[in-house]
Amino acid sequence: MKKVIITEGQYKLFESAVSEGQSQTILRAANISEEDIVDIMNQLKQYDGSSNQKNLPFMAMCVAWNRNDINSVESVFDDYEELQKKNRIKPMQLVNGSISIGGETFKNFFKFAEYIHGEKNKYAEKRVDVSQEEYAAEDIPIFSSNNIDVYEAHSVGKCIKYSRGSLTGRGYTFCIGAPGNTMYQSYRDSKHSTFYFIVDRNKFVTNEEGLVSLDNPLHMVVYDITRYGEVELTDADNITGTIAEFGKDVKGYQEYLKSKGISLERMQNKPKSPEEEAEESLLGSRNTNLGWFKKLSYDYKSKYIGRGHLLTDEQFNYLLS
Repeated sequence: MKKVIITEGQYKLFESAVSEGQSQTILRAANISEEDIVDIMNQLKQYDGSSNQKNLPFMAMCVAWNRNDINSVESVFDDYEELQKKNRIKPMQLVNGSISIGGETFKNFFKFAEYIHGEKNKYAEKRVDVSQEEYAAEDIPIFSSNNIDVYEAHSVGKCIKYSRGSLTGRGYTFCIGAPGNTMYQSYRDSKHSTFYFIVDRNKFVTNEEGLVSLDNPLHMVVYDITRYGEVELTDADNITGTIAEFGKDVKGYQEYLKSKGISLERMQNKPKSPEEEAEESLLGSRNTNLGWFKKLSYDYKSKYIGRGHLLTDEQFNYLLS
């Protein structure tokens, strides 16, 4: 019998084909049309930086959960790949319509993304102390009480600004404030999330040299009120749903804020406006039509690109011209 030798290149092609076929099956099971599947697969292939595109089925599962999250997939899986290469996270598995990593199981994109970003934050560079001048906030809080300042962040620009360090002189890894990804828009579109950044100077420690230690994660908390009335908390350690001292006890943290004179009633969910709804209807999904793209206003072209949609060659060349 003649021995068949499969080269490494042939094996990679085979493995990629299997990943692509599995991805298409997942998307079909989510009742996505064949035409849309072609478009989605082309987009995911450009996003997938893994060897043999082994992450494709997992990306497809995220899209199957909610197609609107497709533009946030790339940054999350880039972080996952970085963790994988350094053996800092266990491999993913597909289990009955969910993604499993170690002992954690995820059935929606947000929980999956929050877990990946939390794991990444564990290996972030060690915090350094900053001077009194460096932590002086650049913006004026909407209200303050007993060394606690509350800032509204009702735009991606504010979230980026505050995450980059304008409030404390130190940067944070909050996904809603990472330039280049679309997580803020995903939260806003799916849950009408309304974000507030809470800076608690009671958690600052100043040494004899006047340097401020920001080691206590509670010095910065992102307070997210969703359209369902739920409050989700994320401290500086960036593990959404679990914060220092209080764990998952949202009411406990709220009671702490009230004890410091913070009025919770002044932090309210901001429903999506008719303008936001119209923008979502027009720009929420990728549109490869050149004529449609040309008709967009300059502002809407910018917002369309800012949502993470891939431009076609024709659309890109049109912009260059």
